Amino acid sequence: MKALNINQVADKVSLGKSTIYRMVAKGQFPKPFPLAPNRSAWLEEDINKWLAARAGRPSSQISSTAAAAHG
Repeated sequence: MKALNINQVADKVSLGKSTIYRMVAKGQFPKPFPLAPNRSAWLEEDINKWLAARAGRPSSQISSTAAAAHG
């Protein structure tokens, strides 16, 4: 399990930080969790599931593709 900060999430989903926060507020994107004081993070698996749903593919396919790209 890996925690991603806002910059990592923005890079992974190719969206701006403001867009991500706006989508979170509208319930259109996974909510972050408090990691430390003044720090929030997202679980990478939650972001992968969101991407998979957007692409219409199983999340396992997204995870293996991402691992291959970063491996």
